[in-house]
Amino acid sequence: MTVCGPFYFLTHSWMVSFVLCTLILLFTVLTQVGGMVLWLALPVLDKVKFKRAVSTFLTRASLFIGIYVIVVMLILPRIAPAFGRTALPWFSSDQIPLRPVNIAFCILARNYVKPELKITLEHAAKFVSDKHPGTILTYLDANFPLVDGFPLLPHLSHKDGKKVDLAFFYQNKQSGQPLEKAVSHIGYWAYEQPLPHEIQPCKNKKSFLRWNFDWLQSYFSHATLDEKRTKTLLTYLSKTPGIQKIFIEPHLKARLAINHSKVRFQGCSAARHDDHIHIQIR
Repeated sequence: MTVCGPFYFLTHSWMVSFVLCTLILLFTVLTQVGGMVLWLALPVLDKVKFKRAVSTFLTRASLFIGIYVIVVMLILPRIAPAFGRTALPWFSSDQIPLRPVNIAFCILARNYVKPELKITLEHAAKFVSDKHPGTILTYLDANFPLVDGFPLLPHLSHKDGKKVDLAFFYQNKQSGQPLEKAVSHIGYWAYEQPLPHEIQPCKNKKSFLRWNFDWLQSYFSHATLDEKRTKTLLTYLSKTPGIQKIFIEPHLKARLAINHSKVRFQGCSAARHDDHIHIQIR
């Protein structure tokens, strides 16, 4: 007999229960809803049994992934509005040139924002595309779909639907040709380092969140910041009434000659913002 709910774990060994609890916790941290999906699916998954343990594991894993994808694609977008959230698009179109830098952000349910922020991003994407034909605005981490206050790690503030990270625009360092995608597959960690003469308020200051990843930077050496398109985006966002704050590093603000007070420095204790743009609405 399959037991549902918290009593499910009482019918299995402590090792199995420990592994399942760990997975539920992990999926909850990563996706907010994945842990709940796994917990509710356990009675169904438990009925899948084959003679070979490998076949059982692979079938159960595949079934869970299928259930999870259905929840993320079909159910969450219908539930999220009740919590004041709406999903950003998974794919861009001619009408809305906006998409995630990697589809994983959508699969992990990290692509939810307040409706007014979604409208702002759609307008910004269309504005930049009109100024620079063929340009697609790409977003990174936004927020989870349900309830305020649930942390979207490793971010400190992405927990109310009002924040989103955007990728920089890049160009080929040799030819100067615009690149369609961000140079990092996840949008983060390809740092636009300050030049020796530029502002460096955090020089020689150590912070747990100001990662450097020096060993990774050589993978991005073929590209550099597309200053024209990035400045177009920042200028538009800084003039948008609903935008409250825009975080980039001081050396990039000076380099791009962005003088608006909304564009500011997040401080040395927070994550670096010379690999992406952080925006938030009021």
